[in-house]
Amino acid sequence: GAFVLAVALTPIPEPSEVASAQTSIVYWNDGTTELGRIGDVNRTDVPLSDVPIAVQHAVLAAEDRNFYDNGGFSPVGIGRAVWNNVSGGSTQGGSTITQQYAKNAFLTQERSWTRKLKELVLATKLETSTSKDEILEKYLNTVYFGRGAYGIEAAAQAYFRVPAKDLTPAQGAMLAALLKSPEGMSPDRNPERLKARWGYVMDGMVEQGWMSRKARAK
Repeated sequence: GAFVLAVALTPIPEPSEVASAQTSIVYWNDGTTELGRIGDVNRTDVPLSDVPIAVQHAVLAAEDRNFYDNGGFSPVGIGRAVWNNVSGGSTQGGSTITQQYAKNAFLTQERSWTRKLKELVLATKLETSTSKDEILEKYLNTVYFGRGAYGIEAAAQAYFRVPAKDLTPAQGAMLAALLKSPEGMSPDRNPERLKARWGYVMDGMVEQGWMSRKARAK
């Protein structure tokens, strides 16, 4: 009852500066040739329609395979994370994509039960007022991929020098693999660890029916 009341009374705040700041692109007077970019945060918003469906599926396979079916948080995931943390395993958050977006946009990266509770309340509130596609779009435009790149568009440019709309399924799976640990799985520092995670993402796409085994093998 207290949780439901907290959700009802909690307003959705304005996104943080990092979550809302974007790169300003300066063009020559032909309107198409890029002259340079200005801004403290390397981030450019793109609509979800500009992100190939295979790339969307890769991110879901990596971070939240039940995204379109859950209510913003996963009791099983949270329970597993709590048990792992209490029993001395590696620290885990058990977070859905909605929770991750709530943390990235409105909260801090502090590891505490108070921050986690706020994250759960905001995630549930978002689910009652925002469509799943909009949440996924906002998540893809704010999450950090390493190399100073915030959002899928900046990441596509940073790693492959292409716009997000031109990413291949394999490239999308690599970017999705980075989300678990952008620095720890950097292709420059730990390519074998990244490759293993990349395989996990691709296998997940097959398991979910988002990619055929033939395409996975290719």
